[in-house]
Amino acid sequence: MEFAYYNPKSIQALVDTLSGLNNYALLAGGTDLLVKMKEKLLRPMPEAVVDINGIDSLQQITDEDGYLWIGPLVSHTDLTKSDLVNQKAVILAEAAGQVGSPQIRNKGTIGGNICNASPAADTVPALLALDAQVKLRSQGGFLELPLADVFKGPGRTCLVPGQFIAQIKVRQIQPDEGAAFLKFGKRKALAIAIINCAAWLKVSDGIISDTRIAFGSVAPTPIRLYELEKWLIGKQANAEVFTQAGEIAAQLLKPIDDVRSKASYRTRLARVIVFRALVTALERVEVGCRW
Repeated sequence: MEFAYYNPKSIQALVDTLSGLNNYALLAGGTDLLVKMKEKLLRPMPEAVVDINGIDSLQQITDEDGYLWIGPLVSHTDLTKSDLVNQKAVILAEAAGQVGSPQIRNKGTIGGNICNASPAADTVPALLALDAQVKLRSQGGFLELPLADVFKGPGRTCLVPGQFIAQIKVRQIQPDEGAAFLKFGKRKALAIAIINCAAWLKVSDGIISDTRIAFGSVAPTPIRLYELEKWLIGKQANAEVFTQAGEIAAQLLKPIDDVRSKASYRTRLARVIVFRALVTALERVEVGCRW
């Protein structure tokens, strides 16, 4: 297996490098890329590998105007340990802590988790529930778009040659808001999700004034359940409503059978995971926790 190797040290150097390439792969953590290259699972195989680990500005987490700005090279371990993330977007830290093994979390990155475009990615439902946006960079400049618009199918994104994720922007959780991330797998660790779910609630005087609910492992891409969100707004935030929300989710989701689970089992789990996620999110609102 032969390929050209590039190692740019700045954003501009990366832009310039990619502008001269067509069939290439970006190397961040490498936890998926290197396995796929070794097993010759990529079609076509990349003619060049561009190692972006030397670009320090892609490894930062900053706090600005009610948002967290996260570089694509931030590792899952960094997310779990970040004071900013734990205080202001804790479900992202919780989701990152569910990814693979400690070794994978040490090397794997949030940008890689997005660009790998797995329907079962753990960080993506949490990001969707936090209304994440991505800032793409290319020779043509910047483009900001909702994270949900990035995914086009299993293993496929909207990124074109020359584009890369420069930053991920997520909303900070406020005092009248709560959120939760839950995952069901065949084991307690080192498991790809059978189903995962992230829920975010904004509650005023006991009434749900806004909500975002996202799932993984139930569709060709991670998804928001917009119809359920619309139904929840204006309802009382209580166990009875959350039980109904689980039933609605089970009706709306159309999962498939695969090696990890039957579709019917995922549907049953959907009822449970939605209820538990909403209950946990509400508990976090009620204690006034700002992460």
